[in-house]
Amino acid sequence: MKPINKSLFLKSIECPVFAWHLYRNLVKKDSSLSDDFLILEAKNIHNMAKSLFPEGVQVSGILEDAINQTQQLISDKNIKTIFAPVFEYKGFIARADIMHRVNDGWQIIEVKSGNKWKNKYISDIAYSALIISKHIKCISKARMMLLSKDFRLGKSLDELFTTIDCSFDVFTKADDFNNLLEHSKEVLHADNPPQGKLKMPCKKCSLFKECTGKDIEYHIFDLPRLSKLVLDKLCESKIFQIKDIPDDIELTEMQKIVKNCVIQDKIFIRPNLKIELDKIKFPVYYLDFESVMTIYPLYSNIPPHTQILTQYSVHKCDKPANIVNHFEYIADHTKDCRKIIAEKLVEVLGKEGSIITYSSFEQQIITKLIKICPHLTKELQSICDRIVDLEAILRINYYDKNFHGRTSIKKVLPVMISDMNYSELEIAEGGVALSAFAYMAMGLYEQDKIKQTKKNLLEYCKLDTLALVKMHKFLVDVAENNIKD
Repeated sequence: MKPINKSLFLKSIECPVFAWHLYRNLVKKDSSLSDDFLILEAKNIHNMAKSLFPEGVQVSGILEDAINQTQQLISDKNIKTIFAPVFEYKGFIARADIMHRVNDGWQIIEVKSGNKWKNKYISDIAYSALIISKHIKCISKARMMLLSKDFRLGKSLDELFTTIDCSFDVFTKADDFNNLLEHSKEVLHADNPPQGKLKMPCKKCSLFKECTGKDIEYHIFDLPRLSKLVLDKLCESKIFQIKDIPDDIELTEMQKIVKNCVIQDKIFIRPNLKIELDKIKFPVYYLDFESVMTIYPLYSNIPPHTQILTQYSVHKCDKPANIVNHFEYIADHTKDCRKIIAEKLVEVLGKEGSIITYSSFEQQIITKLIKICPHLTKELQSICDRIVDLEAILRINYYDKNFHGRTSIKKVLPVMISDMNYSELEIAEGGVALSAFAYMAMGLYEQDKIKQTKKNLLEYCKLDTLALVKMHKFLVDVAENNIKD
């Protein structure tokens, strides 16, 4: 059997079913541009961390060679730092980021691209520490390198990282993991997958429809804001379909609405929908933003993990679905254009009329613009005050069972406007849009590629606001017809 790595071991604890399939390469992996970009960024951060140990030696080669090379380097007293050392113990493989020799012992150093402590980081290091401890008796410390919020371009790389001693937590967790090694091996080596048990993480699992969600059209996960308490109660009674939920299970008002829509096969329309829509003042501006956020700063005076506004699309209507203008802008990828965008928004959005967005994202971004554009405080605050969140209206006042408990625009748009979708776009998802802009900003695209990418980004953002126009009209028609009925 092939060796078990950190990812497989940790997954076998979290979800044995997924781990069993993953071990056999039965999990479909759809790599996207955003996935590739995350890998690229993580690799860059690791290289920057390694540059702080100029004496370090890199372990390379196929698995067996890497294991042998690691042992040779460990035995050589002249070697102080090892990059990507590999260890094996009873079929389990561990690869540390950095090992640094201190006196007669070793420190394990894990490099993370985040800037906040996370419990999952401890599990990552603990597994490595456990397997390494089977070969090296003296592991004096376990340290974590996180990104500093104070770092800015131009500073030395040693200021990019904040190092945290997490030895106690890591070694405690490693002791717990030691008792789980054999169980993990039994799960992964079994001839058949274990029986799936419904848990909250199942909702986002790629195997959900083949596992605990198999052959269930309207699953209890369609209940919005489903609590663990209610989930556990339903699972204890072996209730997994919405239609089977008994009346004595306490549900929120919105969960009851979802349940009734499924059982009665009808659409829910709250009478208040028309009242909410009537508050919208014309002319209406439909606004959508795209942004970029990278681990390592793209521009000066910006810390790691900063969200930067890069483009907007605005459709203007003088009555429902009657488009009178469209405005769009995409930033110069070589510099921070947020101030320019703020000025253009003030000009484009005027002083009167509602501004419709989908979610609170745009309002949050404009609030952040105020901090870097104090001279536009009054104008930008006025824009914030005019924003109407269409998702908030939809979430409370309208529900179709085919939303499956979701209100994201990608989920509800095909249900409400059947002839609208993103399938023909080159860029059709926010993560891909972010990554595409980042690739341009990092100088990784040629000029022709940049030109086409910007065109694709504009088309994507434009479709978002066009979708808002049509969704607003759809809801207006629904509200009007509901009153007549």
